[in-house]
Amino acid sequence: MNGQLSEQPLTELIREISAKSLGGRLSLEHDRIKVVSYFENGKLVYAASNLRTLRLREYLKKSELVSEADLARFNERLPDIELLKQLMAQKLLSTTAADQLHTRQVTDILRMALVWTNGTWELESRSRLNEQLNLKIDIDSLLLEASRRMPADFIASRFRNDAEVITPRAEPLVNESLLTAEAFLLSRLDQPMALRELVAISGLGEAETLRLVYSLALAGLLQREHWRSVFRDQPEQKPAPPPPPEPEPEEEPADVETFLERVRTAQTYYDVLGVTGEASPQNLKDLYYQLARNYHPDRFRKAEPALLKKIESAFARITQAYETLRDDRLRATYNSKLQSRRKAEQLAQSAPKAAAPQQPEPVAAGATEASTAERAEIQFKEGFAALELGQRKVALGLFASAASAAPKEPRYRAFYGQMLAGNENTRRAAETELLAAVKLDPQNAGYRVMLAELYRDLGLKLRARGEAERAVAADPDNRKARDLLRSLD
Repeated sequence: MNGQLSEQPLTELIREISAKSLGGRLSLEHDRIKVVSYFENGKLVYAASNLRTLRLREYLKKSELVSEADLARFNERLPDIELLKQLMAQKLLSTTAADQLHTRQVTDILRMALVWTNGTWELESRSRLNEQLNLKIDIDSLLLEASRRMPADFIASRFRNDAEVITPRAEPLVNESLLTAEAFLLSRLDQPMALRELVAISGLGEAETLRLVYSLALAGLLQREHWRSVFRDQPEQKPAPPPPPEPEPEEEPADVETFLERVRTAQTYYDVLGVTGEASPQNLKDLYYQLARNYHPDRFRKAEPALLKKIESAFARITQAYETLRDDRLRATYNSKLQSRRKAEQLAQSAPKAAAPQQPEPVAAGATEASTAERAEIQFKEGFAALELGQRKVALGLFASAASAAPKEPRYRAFYGQMLAGNENTRRAAETELLAAVKLDPQNAGYRVMLAELYRDLGLKLRARGEAERAVAADPDNRKARDLLRSLD
């Protein structure tokens, strides 16, 4: 099987091979550069390239693990795997060093090929690697990294339907290498939603949101409803929900719209199924089968396409809720997530309030002043909650979005500036934000304290003292301002 990388890039080929537990040799060619990779049961086990700088001999020279004199004893045309075997056999290279060097080489080859958006590919499923290798390749991190570097217009072309449902994982995976914007988007997706809805609530713009969804879906941190598939002869190996009973030949339920509205507005999986937190697995099973008898999409194949699409989406959410809540481990994880969400909502309500009515901001075509201001306020409150929970990356992204949407609201600028001040590389940008907040609300002692602390950290003691004095003058009872002023004496 073969094709064009412009139609199916390596990122998606690897994702599909992994999902379908395929094996074989995947060959790529781009501008006369060739890469060959091998898979076993969906796992990438090896990759090599004809590019000289990516040959093992070059890595050995740079690492200085083997002297050039010793390397010269081996034929330059010797395959990389054979060269490693001979070096280890002659005690010139330890097994640990060989594995580490080989892993770095394969990782660099993949890092190069994963961003190719033109060229050719071919999968030969009957071809297998003869050697037994145990390279530890973090493929999810490589997919995440590669998608960040791919052209925005190419990524946009990977989405054909803005109604595609994007779903959070029932059991979130931990990835410490997430960027601020990626962590922020995951925080906005707490239930399945259409792509266009996610774009609307993200506040990041369509191109950026599509890039983030693409990246996170490749890394397995969220799930897309539709991927372009090329290996159609082998279905993906996904755990299937228990098959619903055969639809009974009864009349269409009269409350379809009520059902759709309930599922659409449900805030939790319990709301989706219409049960309490005490529902037993047997109760859930009985209810799921009842819903399947009434609302399974097979009963509505003759309905209008628009209605059928809504029912398919609603029932997919019903199934996901059932699959999560019937499993004790997944249910416990989900309940913990709900508890964290409630705590975050409580913290969000304790966020500082506006000192005065917000001034209307210029808004984009098609948006309204109210919706822009409301979205910014929600982002600020969620950022405050994230900050209180120690989720600094998420808080930074939310404060940045709020400050961008409503730059004349001093709270947003001040808290965004305070977050920027925590990083040495962004302290100058922090000064700009904090000065803007002080200018918008000169009598706010808290903002002046933030600015004074920034000047102190920058080593500008006189400026820090001046701001601390002005903070005390604005609010003589502000203990933090008084303590800061004393510390600067």
